[in-house]
Amino acid sequence: MKKTDLTVQLLLSEIKNKQILEAACGRAEFTSSASVYAQSVSCIDLDSSKLSCTKRDNIHFEVMDAARMRFPDETFDTVFLYNALSHVHSQWEMIHEECRRVLKPCGSIYIIATWKMDITLMKALFGGQAERYGEFYIWRERYG
Repeated sequence: MKKTDLTVQLLLSEIKNKQILEAACGRAEFTSSASVYAQSVSCIDLDSSKLSCTKRDNIHFEVMDAARMRFPDETFDTVFLYNALSHVHSQWEMIHEECRRVLKPCGSIYIIATWKMDITLMKALFGGQAERYGEFYIWRERYG
């Protein structure tokens, strides 16, 4: 089973029948796994050439800066950044504020790291708040 499938199974209650966003999605492997269960998945990245995810009716791709999202306030139930921290850490404060803005009340933001570089950054930024699950780490922030 792929790491993204394992992660989705672990976080299924935050994905199943929900409107989710994967910010800084890269090749959108997480989106592909989550789209099997989610009501809809929006995924954004600055580089459109990376977007090679499985095409499903409930997946919506956009070239967009996670620090300046064009989504309306309170659009998503859950926001995910999967193996993206090393790409966005210099803008984390702006991205964090944007993730909060587009999140519905009682929603959650998840940062998931399976790469050593992202795990190291996650530990530096969030310390003991990042929890280990097998081969990966998860940081979660809930609102509402």
